[in-house]
Amino acid sequence: MRRAFILCVIGVVQVGLFAGLASAGVLDFTDNFDSFDETRWTEGDHRLGRSYLDPNNVSVSGGNLQIKLPKRSLEGGEILSDNLYGYGSYSARMKLPNAPSSITGFFLYKSPDYESEIDIELYNDSSGRIMFTTYAGGAQTHTETLSLGFDPTAGFHEYAFSYDQSSITFYVDGQPKKTWDDGLPTNSMHLMVNAWFPNWLDGRRPRTDKFLLVDRIQHVQPQTEGTTSDGL
Repeated sequence: MRRAFILCVIGVVQVGLFAGLASAGVLDFTDNFDSFDETRWTEGDHRLGRSYLDPNNVSVSGGNLQIKLPKRSLEGGEILSDNLYGYGSYSARMKLPNAPSSITGFFLYKSPDYESEIDIELYNDSSGRIMFTTYAGGAQTHTETLSLGFDPTAGFHEYAFSYDQSSITFYVDGQPKKTWDDGLPTNSMHLMVNAWFPNWLDGRRPRTDKFLLVDRIQHVQPQTEGTTSDGL
């Protein structure tokens, strides 16, 4: 998910992994998407793969973040956090669009490309494929594709990862799926969600509007001396 060029529009100075976050008052949060919080999120506005990620494809309705994949197009949408986040646990409860040849991403990223990234990527179809990937130090350090064992377009499921200095574990519906204990980024990153059409899939345009639905995103930062867990 190469997107270094978009982050220059976010006026955020890179902070230390823990000290900077604590001094900024960024600890734990849960967003249930009763509205679109412009103090927390920014809509992506750039090209990625085959897609233009259009801010107009991002909305909130019925307690869900909605990212539209418009009919007869290869457009998509994206949100990214204004703040930077480091070690901790991250989860998103999502229902995927049934739009074959597109993917949904829930991930951490900070430019430059290949330097700091942790990805969960899901195929937006009934095949039930999920990819876990990490980047650090200018290279892809891990990637693996697994089977979910269910159709992610048929209902809501929770996708999550938790990491610290020594390891990362990915989860689906609370069940651990993959753990790595090396090759992890050490910089704080933007938290992001998107739905889009990559170049490495065949770019089939959906016949009707399709929607990624997200009804919760949560981040819990591990406590360090002098911090609290009161949230934003």
